[in-house]
Amino acid sequence: MSLLKRELIGRRLARAASAILFIAAAAQAVVAAERSRAQVEAKLAEARGKPIDLANLDLSGLDLSGLDLRGADFFSATLAGAKLAKSDLTGANFTRADLQNVDFSGALMKTATLYAALLDGANFTGADLSDSRIIGGGKRVNFRNAKLIGADPANQGMVPVRAELPDANFDGADLTRANLTHAVLAGASFTGAVVTGARFDYAVLDGSNLSLGR
Repeated sequence: MSLLKRELIGRRLARAASAILFIAAAAQAVVAAERSRAQVEAKLAEARGKPIDLANLDLSGLDLSGLDLRGADFFSATLAGAKLAKSDLTGANFTRADLQNVDFSGALMKTATLYAALLDGANFTGADLSDSRIIGGGKRVNFRNAKLIGADPANQGMVPVRAELPDANFDGADLTRANLTHAVLAGASFTGAVVTGARFDYAVLDGSNLSLGR
């Protein structure tokens, strides 16, 4: 094969590859647009204060900061890398949701449900998780200065039954009456945390920093 023919073939292959990449990028943009913040806001407006259904949706990387998502259903939704900072997520359902590396800083999450949720790297700094339910967990979850205030031993408060939160950061967190029975908290830090009335029955605390506040 002559050098000229090889160059022509090479140019055609390069053009074909570029066309494929363009089509793929366009398709990806369409998918992302189908899950935009604007569409979530439109759904909220249409619901007129009622909880919205976002179950099974891929909302990865979406910025939903500051939205009123009280009671929203995120069942089995993918939110990896999303931003929900300072959002109102009171009573929201995150059962089986992928919450890896999600920013929940400053969010209001009272009575939220996080059954079997993936929480690796999630950031709950300053969030209010009072009376929430966490079963499952992830590594290096940040609860710094968060409120995880429970209620009484009658399963009314934060009840992370067999929650696995190794290397979690609870520094400065308020864990008053929180139920951490059977929780796996190896390597976790509790510097300055408030644990008045909290339950750690059978919890795994190997290597944890227990420089508690009170």
